[in-house]
Amino acid sequence: MTLEDLYTWLAPQFTRPDAVRIGSLDSRAERFLALYEVSRDAGTPARICLGGPDCTHWDEMTARLILRWGKAQPEAEAEARRLWRLFYGKTSLLMGGTLVLFADPGAAPRPLGKGGDGVFEYELRVRLVYKK
Repeated sequence: MTLEDLYTWLAPQFTRPDAVRIGSLDSRAERFLALYEVSRDAGTPARICLGGPDCTHWDEMTARLILRWGKAQPEAEAEARRLWRLFYGKTSLLMGGTLVLFADPGAAPRPLGKGGDGVFEYELRVRLVYKK
């Protein structure tokens, strides 16, 4: 599972597919969605089932989504919630050829406040459990 897999699935469903980017945030754009992978802690062991890699059939990835969406808070919050609902309660999603068994976008989008240019920003951390 890669960020490219997530992008392939998410961009066409997003309000502005042209505003979705992997690994970079356009701090000048008033409407933008950036996708980042959350690195596993160096002390976190690899996920290997008893019996070794051949018995390990699933893994997980956590993605950090940063949404910049306009200078009106109600509009920004509504867009963050629309984004959150794309993942909430979803199972058996095909993301770029990878079967995602379930997605967990957390309890709600987290407001980050306004950027220096007055654009409202939100964060979602989406945990994706996928079949290997």
